[in-house]
Amino acid sequence: MEQLEQKAYQYMKQYHLCNEGDRLLVACSGGADSMALLHFLYKEKDRLGVSVAAIHVNHMLRGEDAEGDRRFVEAFCQEREIPVYAIDIPIPEILQHEKGNLQDICRRERYNYFEKIMLESSSTHLVVAHHADDQVESVIMALTRGTSASGLTGIKRERPFANGHLIRPFLAVTKNDIHTYLQRNEQAYREDSSNKKDSYTRNRIRHHVVPLLEGENPRVADAVRQYTEKAQADEDLLQSLAHDAFHEVVAKIDEDSWRICIKAFQNKPLALQRRIILLLLKYLYKDTTIVQSYTLWNSILEQTSSTAGNAILHLPKGVVAIRQYDELIIKKKQILNVEKSPLMVTLNTWTNLTNNLRVYIGKLSDERPSDTTPSAKTYFFQIELLSLPLYVRTRMNGDRINLLGLNQHKRISRIFIDEKVPMALRDEWPVIVTQEDEVIALPGLRIGNCFSYCERSTDDAFFIVDQQTL
Repeated sequence: MEQLEQKAYQYMKQYHLCNEGDRLLVACSGGADSMALLHFLYKEKDRLGVSVAAIHVNHMLRGEDAEGDRRFVEAFCQEREIPVYAIDIPIPEILQHEKGNLQDICRRERYNYFEKIMLESSSTHLVVAHHADDQVESVIMALTRGTSASGLTGIKRERPFANGHLIRPFLAVTKNDIHTYLQRNEQAYREDSSNKKDSYTRNRIRHHVVPLLEGENPRVADAVRQYTEKAQADEDLLQSLAHDAFHEVVAKIDEDSWRICIKAFQNKPLALQRRIILLLLKYLYKDTTIVQSYTLWNSILEQTSSTAGNAILHLPKGVVAIRQYDELIIKKKQILNVEKSPLMVTLNTWTNLTNNLRVYIGKLSDERPSDTTPSAKTYFFQIELLSLPLYVRTRMNGDRINLLGLNQHKRISRIFIDEKVPMALRDEWPVIVTQEDEVIALPGLRIGNCFSYCERSTDDAFFIVDQQTL
């Protein structure tokens, strides 16, 4: 048995990448890697107890060369009676319309087609030809760009895909193994000229960085493979622990909001804290570049280092992290234009605000709410001194408030600056006003001098500012 066959077969058996009766759909571009993979699986299908089909995508980027790739793959399959699925996808037209990243669009369209055929053909596994040298390049790229610990574990040998799994049985073999295998089996393949260009990061690493590493250690691909296998096993365990810890310290408020209990979060090991934040970011963002941003998740981590005072962190794509007392609220920003239709504050009822706080107004003769949190702040006032009912609106030009303890009016715009409220939140911050539109409170920031911290003999009502609960 040749070295490639032995390595790949043992790797598939060791990690149970497929079982007898499985239906394998092999992604084949016609290049050396995928042709060796298709040839190997076709040759070993009886010993593995599987059926084999091929799938090919022409991105229509290389004219006649790309059309030749398709004909080559189809001819190989027809000679061996291998079912083959192929499609021409007009990537240039899609690129012109979307103005996006070429590689991202190619990958999206390619895998959309893979998924479609997986379902239609009832295939159980999509098989792709990433090998040990690809693993080296991926780890170097992750280190170079900066990523989370999970990003440094390299390419996964298996993951869920469509109605089954995506597997990579060639992660155990090197590029040299592949070329030796093709030569010994006299199997031709197609050359993609774009692989020789240095326009892509992976190509530059392949052409200039990896050869230097191989000069230091000719078996660097094996060394990196051993590292990634151990790292993936460790990461799987940590992810399992992080999922359990996530549900202990994070609560979902609604579809767009999450709450972290900071004290419970602080009791978790740092390794789990980081992974809890990453799990939360995955709920908030589909863009993996954002999720993997060290600056982003480290900024959120810093917000959980203290429970002293309030703090607001503005995150990408309209997401904000608001630290209130011993909780960190992470939410997608909701801009509610209450300026045109102010929200009335009803007596003896909680009124939820847009900054994850709530307010309650009641008479001292009435029973106080029983569901306040330990962080609730209560103020007292005389009803006759305020023009009820009270309303909630957003800020307006010229808004001022006579602050408690200051006995002078201060512009709301100045308060936002002093309290370091991000610009993105200022236009939606709730402002409490009287019926005559006098500003009396900025919940979460400052209170007007019509209120008192202590109950006075003349007071007959109370005003509570509290954090929202589930």
